[in-house]
This record gives sequence, C-alpha cells and structure tokens, in this order.
Amino acid sequence: MGFLSEIVAEIRRDILRPDYVPDAPISDGAPRPSLRGAIEGAGPEGALLVEYKRVSPGATVPRLPSRTVEAFLAATQGANVTAYSCVATGPRFEGSPRDVATVARATPRPVLFKDFVVDPVQLDAAQLAGASAVLLIARLESEGLLERPLAELAKMAHTRGLEVLLELHARGEVKGAGDIGADAYGVNVRDLDTLQMTPEVTAKTLRAAAELRPLLGLSGVASPDDARRLWSQGVDGILVGSAVARASDPAAFLRSLRRPRRGAR
Repeated sequence: MGFLSEIVAEIRRDILRPDYVPDAPISDGAPRPSLRGAIEGAGPEGALLVEYKRVSPGATVPRLPSRTVEAFLAATQGANVTAYSCVATGPRFEGSPRDVATVARATPRPVLFKDFVVDPVQLDAAQLAGASAVLLIARLESEGLLERPLAELAKMAHTRGLEVLLELHARGEVKGAGDIGADAYGVNVRDLDTLQMTPEVTAKTLRAAAELRPLLGLSGVASPDDARRLWSQGVDGILVGSAVARASDPAAFLRSLRRPRRGAR
C-alpha cells in the first residue's frame, strides 16, 4: 500500500477512541469567520494560509522545530496572515482536534481543520474545536477510500456550520468537483500516495481547475520562487506549512511569499 491507504487505515482506528470527540466544545464558542470570505477579501497581494503542524512525513527530516501554538502565532505576526490551517491528524503527524481548538482560541482569523476526513465523527470534532472550515480530499473518493461520497460529507460539514475546502491533485479530479458543494478549492503539489512534490502535475490541474474559485495552491512552497510559480499559475492564495516552521524568521519568510506587484520581476 502507498501512504494514503496506510494513513486512512490508521485514522479509521484512531477515530474509534472514546476520547476522540470530547463531550463538550473545546473551543471558546465564539462565532468563527468565513474562510472563503477571508480568501476573497485578501486583496491584490493574495491570500496566505499558514499551517501549524509538528511533523511532515514527506520531508527528509520529518520532525519540525518545536513551537507552542502561542509561540507559532506570535512568530507569524506582522505577515498579514489570511487564515491558519492546523493539522488534526494523530497517526504519523502527532496532531489532534485539541490543537485546532488551541489555534482557534488564540486567533480571530479563520482556522482550517486539516485532516484526512473519512468519517462524520471528524466533522463533529472540527465543529467542537471551533474550526471555520474542514479539508476534504478528492483523491480519497477516487481511490475508493471513502464509505460516504464527498458531496454527502460536504453537506454534513455545512450542517455543522463548517465551510469546505476541497483538495485536488490530478487533473481527472477536477471533473465533477464543482458539484461537491465546496466553498473553496485547492490543488496539492504533493502526491499523497508517494509524498513526492509534482509541480508538473499541479500546473496541469490548476489550468483545468481555473473556473473553480477561490483556488489555492497547497504545499510545495519552500521559497519565494515556489510561491511565484503558483501565483503565476493564477491561484488566489497559497498554503505554506513546513517551510515556515523551519524559518528562523517566520514573519519575514511569509512576507517574501506575497504575490508580486504587477510589473515586478
């Protein structure tokens, strides 16, 4: 099995834990802002989604520098972050819904519940954590790893007050994506089965997905050049994770990733 099948099997076991979904909300209960609205309101510099996580399994050195949520948020101040993403996956990533809740309590910006969602119980956890939105992955359906169709999971997310960011990777996943009922779309540079970066695949998928808006470039941003490549391909925003965690000055690094002004080289 590839990484995707393995992680889904591990997640299905993990979410059966009695304490996976707490008995009461673990967020502060404050109304959460719209992720879609934040992306659309980002202006000409484009939207910047910044991810909190502890481990990046696809990296040569998977363990990321250790920062508390509070220290991470403080380190990214001054970069005009549009929204935060927080990895909630326990197996291999060492994340949890409680991490999402900690981020949501600490920032007024939208927070994305980032996980390999295969079951409505994860949507319950996202709601209780105070997330604004949840990630759904098209490849889980195309690989036959879902027991419920994506459209049903998206509808269930909406009934819980959660927006949906639909992740695509291969061009073939674009067909029908507009019928899922997502609020935003993203193309992942990383192949979730091999964990390799595939910018050539991303370029084709972004062209095919040009009508889906707002549209984000997800992962694969390790430098300003990587960011410029995605901006040039017409995305409305980018998500950056491991590179900002490793940066000595996260805010300065994030500022270097902004969409270039027209005419700028």
